[in-house]
Amino acid sequence: MVMPFPMSLSGRAQRFLDEHAVRSPISLDDPGRWYECADAAGTVVPGPADGLDRLVEFVRRFGGLAFCDGRLPCDGLHRHRYEFDDSVSSGWDELGDGDLVATVGSEEGGHLLTMSWATGRIGVVSPDCWIADSATNLIESCAVGQSIQADRSWTEAVPVNGRGPGWGLEGLPSEAFRGAVAEVVEASSEWNRWYLDDQVAVHGWRVTYEPQRSEAVMAWYRGDNGRRRIEAVTGALRD
Repeated sequence: MVMPFPMSLSGRAQRFLDEHAVRSPISLDDPGRWYECADAAGTVVPGPADGLDRLVEFVRRFGGLAFCDGRLPCDGLHRHRYEFDDSVSSGWDELGDGDLVATVGSEEGGHLLTMSWATGRIGVVSPDCWIADSATNLIESCAVGQSIQADRSWTEAVPVNGRGPGWGLEGLPSEAFRGAVAEVVEASSEWNRWYLDDQVAVHGWRVTYEPQRSEAVMAWYRGDNGRRRIEAVTGALRD
């Protein structure tokens, strides 16, 4: 069981952490050891006021936490994890738009996780490739994803004219379900949307492997009525 965090998490997210997360001890004995900042040109410069304190606070709240992502089924193997560093491991680097980012962790594929100074957003792959509004937003999103992946009562929606299971609703934006299915606000962001009720689940996320970051969309349903509601948006689904 992962110890409760000093911030608001949904019951779903706390249950997700209990089942899909581990937390290693943190180290703040010498938090400034690796603290070094750089401007947009890569020149070492003084860090922002309170910059070290902010990273120390992040480590206190999230440091050492590793948890499964929400897009691939865990199946009890706990692979494909996000991991937050257990100590302060970087300073703040300047982006071209004037914002600052710090490295706060990594994901299992080897890409670093970054945090924005201005907004608290979390990024991956490149410093400003954002995937979540905050660390808690990322946890909430993964919690929704794993709750669907682990529940065999959900059936993937596969359009008749699509490429088959796993390819999602190609060419259809997740926005098409807005108003038809409630948005999970605490799990959603500009780059990652969840819509969910008892019959329909929809996930739309901006991919990180291409510069234009097109949206991929997956959907699931329960029962005949859930299927009919998705077909009202997508057209006919495969049996």
